[in-house]
Amino acid sequence: MTTTAQPDPEAEWWTTKDVAAYLGIEPGAVSSYRKRGQMPAPDQTIGSRTHLWKPSRITAWQESRARPGVGGRPRGGDKPARADHEEIETPEPDDDSRWIVHGRRALYESEWIKLYKTDVELPDGQRFEHHTVWMPAAAMTALLNDDLTHVLLMWRHRFVPDVWNWELPGGLVDEGEEPAQTAAREIEEETGYRPRSIEHLVTFEPMIGMVSNPHHVFIGRGAERISEPTEKTEMQRMEWVPLTQVPKLITQGQVSNSGSLVALLHVLALSGPTAPRRS
Repeated sequence: MTTTAQPDPEAEWWTTKDVAAYLGIEPGAVSSYRKRGQMPAPDQTIGSRTHLWKPSRITAWQESRARPGVGGRPRGGDKPARADHEEIETPEPDDDSRWIVHGRRALYESEWIKLYKTDVELPDGQRFEHHTVWMPAAAMTALLNDDLTHVLLMWRHRFVPDVWNWELPGGLVDEGEEPAQTAAREIEEETGYRPRSIEHLVTFEPMIGMVSNPHHVFIGRGAERISEPTEKTEMQRMEWVPLTQVPKLITQGQVSNSGSLVALLHVLALSGPTAPRRS
């Protein structure tokens, strides 16, 4: 954003730079928005490059918008608080507030991670290159015992942030594999247990602003020990932890993995004071 001083509202005319200063954006964004017909047309054009507006037209137009800058919708004010039983309607996507991708160029690519510079245009007309990252999808499972009172957690070290924490079994989704298959496979490989049933809870993006890396979260109800773990480097030890102890572990910072946190909090929210019921 620009930091140019605000133009004189009493002036006869505002130039593109004056309009940009008033809106708090770059002059190029004004030009882009004007060419798309998404702001008041100039009141006067001198030659082919000098555009002039009456300040009152710009200020009136801006005051009708939902937020500073270009883009957004007319002000509608906050809606009254909903009653507990009232359903929340999902809004329709709004093209006026969509970020537009014009292309991207690869900086680094491997099967584990891909780094790009993405050419993106914001709703206010600004256009720049944004770092974006692709990583393969992952799946993890909150596996409960047969009585649905304990969850299987693994105590393990993560070398990148250099932390020890409790985590759920999980891993990357292989090509051609369904996330539910990944979740069941990872449980067997990492713990030696097989879930008696498995159910999808939620899919989320852990770093949605820059990274495409969907995490598929499951709950497993009941478990049968079928073998020793085949993955020997995944953990120091595993333990069936009472669900009643999980909030304390989270509060103490002993669960740092985002997928494990989402899964455990989801299970706790569903269970209330007791373990989740079988479906």
